[in-house]
Amino acid sequence: MMRFLPVLVCLFLAACSSIPGGLAPLSAVRAPFRPVDTYPTPPNVDRMIGPDDCRGSTLAAIEAPTPAYPGGAYSRGRQGWVVVRFHVYADGSVHRARVARAVPDGPFNRASTRAVLNWRFRPLDGVEVLENCVVMFEFRAGEVEIR
Repeated sequence: MMRFLPVLVCLFLAACSSIPGGLAPLSAVRAPFRPVDTYPTPPNVDRMIGPDDCRGSTLAAIEAPTPAYPGGAYSRGRQGWVVVRFHVYADGSVHRARVARAVPDGPFNRASTRAVLNWRFRPLDGVEVLENCVVMFEFRAGEVEIR
């Protein structure tokens, strides 16, 4: 029986390749978003920024993808927001991304910090590091927005 398994797999893959457009990836097939909780009131992010936070150079994003809506939170109909603080070094790389506040705490934290750690900016002008830059992600109705 085990000798035929590779043959069956090859036949299945050959059959799938004959489907116009191929098979949709599993991640692309999602049920409609059905919220189970209301969207929590977001904070005033401007009030969270101190007078010395992220000052000294202008940030210009080269690459700043939004996080993917976490599958578990999507399927459970969860909504919320996450405020992430991070440092930008002179070469434009991001370091020390950490959650400053999140509601609810947990389901969106990892996706948010990972996304920020993958961001890249143009090299900074005249400073070694911009400390405590702030961004907020809204996870609402199955979509993600940057605020």
